[in-house]
Amino acid sequence: MPTDTFRSLPQSPGPRFILRAAAWSLGLFGLLRLPWFETHAVLPLTEWQARVALISFGAPALSIEITTACSGADVLSLCAGAILAYPANWRTRLTGAAGGITLVLALNTLRIGTLGRAAASPSFDFLHVYAWPGLLTLTVAAYVFTWMRQADRHTPIDLPASPSAAAADSAGRSMPSPGIGAAGRLLGRASGRFAAWTAALLVLFTAVSPVYLESAAVLSLAAVIARAAAAVLGVLGVHATATANMLSTERGAFLVTQECVATPLIPVYVAAVLAYVPSWRRGALALLAAGPLFAGLGIARLLVVALPATLVGSPDFLIHAFSQVLFAAIVVCVAARWRHGPGVTAARRALLGAAAGSVFVYLLGVPYTQAITSPFAQGSPLDDPQGAVLLLPAFQVGLYLALVIAGFAVLNWRSCVTGLATLGLSQVVFFGALHLLARHADFTAHARDVRAWAIAGPLLVVAAMVTHERPGR
Repeated sequence: MPTDTFRSLPQSPGPRFILRAAAWSLGLFGLLRLPWFETHAVLPLTEWQARVALISFGAPALSIEITTACSGADVLSLCAGAILAYPANWRTRLTGAAGGITLVLALNTLRIGTLGRAAASPSFDFLHVYAWPGLLTLTVAAYVFTWMRQADRHTPIDLPASPSAAAADSAGRSMPSPGIGAAGRLLGRASGRFAAWTAALLVLFTAVSPVYLESAAVLSLAAVIARAAAAVLGVLGVHATATANMLSTERGAFLVTQECVATPLIPVYVAAVLAYVPSWRRGALALLAAGPLFAGLGIARLLVVALPATLVGSPDFLIHAFSQVLFAAIVVCVAARWRHGPGVTAARRALLGAAAGSVFVYLLGVPYTQAITSPFAQGSPLDDPQGAVLLLPAFQVGLYLALVIAGFAVLNWRSCVTGLATLGLSQVVFFGALHLLARHADFTAHARDVRAWAIAGPLLVVAAMVTHERPGR
């Protein structure tokens, strides 16, 4: 039975890279949004891009307004932030960031020029809303990952000596083979690549969302999933019919849309394949298996209507939250396996963590949510048709408790309480920001983004706890 605390946990650069990249990107984004900096740097840079586009492509077909929103500053912040956060020497990082900034400015100038020429064309909206955001994000992501691979090749691998190796060295004996240390470093780099791939693919997934959310092909797939779910429910003895993409049961009708099919789990799955599968053949098979796998998950999420009303009061709510709950369960299992290795201990810790998180949500979820949201009770209610915003406070605490129990052998109560307080503070800030944006900018967060933050928030807090408790700090 392991008896160590946070301080003896194996370290991976993945969580640290995520935190550093988020800090760099948010810092750069905030800097570029400062009024003085926006007036004296971002605006002149935008005007310079517009002049270059005018010289290169000629006058636009129609008069268009080019503001600081067209500067490419958001993509530039993400690109430079990821590169500056990567564990490489500073000369390599600064060179990579300079190349990324040059690439973003060149692409954005090309974007302004082509949009100006297409201003009178029916394709303008498609180019402006879909094509260029997706192309810009994909190209920058490809540049960042190519730079990371080059940086890895030029970064020496420092192999930490184990205690036995240090003892052997002090006794004058020969050092053992460094194979295990090299494997650990390579695994750490794979974790870093997974974190980077996940972040980039989620950004791309969000950027191209208008394409798949309006796709007739994806809607046809949703209809197939609805019919398959009706057939399975019939086998289980539940009366169900499917008309087009509408599943009808005794508990109501459920519309299966493109959003139900295109889950954020897809980019996470692809990131795991790209980061961890060593062979291109196995990787290709894993990517091909994504279709049947996520179609099966789409069918499974509809089967909750077969659960009795005493167990599930609102099947529609659980259907919408299916991917969120499933991903949380996967994260808890991965944390337990990462800490305890394959075996009974990991399974027991994962089940114990999941049980503790579920008990908190069931018994204390409602009063905790009321405590978090009470400061904003006087404002207008947030638009939350799927219940994702209302679920977030209790779900995040439940996931946090599950991760702590599953991922650590001996609990450091001071760190656990600090992490829980940090998570609660982030929730208050989150709700405050949502109400502020809804009141002054008429902005409503998409349920997909809220569910993504519901997972990411506890993960970042736990990663920060592990990073803060590193030995030698």
